[in-house]
Amino acid sequence: MLLFLCDLDNTLIFSHRHRKPGDVCVEWLDGREQSFMTANVWENLGRLENVRLIPVTTRSVEQYRRIQWPKAPEWAAAANGGILLGPCGMDPAWLEASQKLAEPYQDDLARTEAALSSEAWCLRRKMVDGLYLFAVSENQETAETGANNFQAGPLTVSVSGRKVYFFPPGLHKGAAAAVLRERFGPCRMVCAGDSSLDLPMLALADIALTPSLELARQCGENARVCPESRRFSDFVLEEVLRARAFSEI
Repeated sequence: MLLFLCDLDNTLIFSHRHRKPGDVCVEWLDGREQSFMTANVWENLGRLENVRLIPVTTRSVEQYRRIQWPKAPEWAAAANGGILLGPCGMDPAWLEASQKLAEPYQDDLARTEAALSSEAWCLRRKMVDGLYLFAVSENQETAETGANNFQAGPLTVSVSGRKVYFFPPGLHKGAAAAVLRERFGPCRMVCAGDSSLDLPMLALADIALTPSLELARQCGENARVCPESRRFSDFVLEEVLRARAFSEI
């Protein structure tokens, strides 16, 4: 069986800013449409055979559970891989390991959250499931400037779009991907993602799917780049189907 680890936002799903006619709404918040899939992805994602799809996302558990799937994946890794959701809910051993990893950095997270309150570039901030923190800026430029000038101690600082993330070292998608491959393998692993937060996961893939040459160069020789004329989620699904067919030969 092919193992398919996939980022969600701007990879498999996208916001209303990128919506086109025919796209399917898959997330609502307070009665308002939030996120979408292309009709192609919606129609075919639930029909995948011999493919184990596991979303790996920075979304909180609450945010992840808002998504309406054509066929819900059996497993998902939320909170940047820190929480594994399965048929019986949260995996307790996985959660315990993540909490132990984050525990030495709780004071650093608390100090960082407090310090962000006086940063002009930080519009709002939020702790995610007790494991990490992010701050929202006006745009990517101010996020990058703010991150570069902000002292976060031992925390890992990453920028994705207009968000700045503060992670305990070791809490990343690559760590989750390594354990998932061990648990569900041995098998070929396809990973898809659109940002630097996905690089630790993409670097472990047999096939790494990205929307940009810049990310592909950091992923290595196994990277495949979405053509500019294609929508990334459609490209991802097509490449997964191609990889599955190759695996079945």
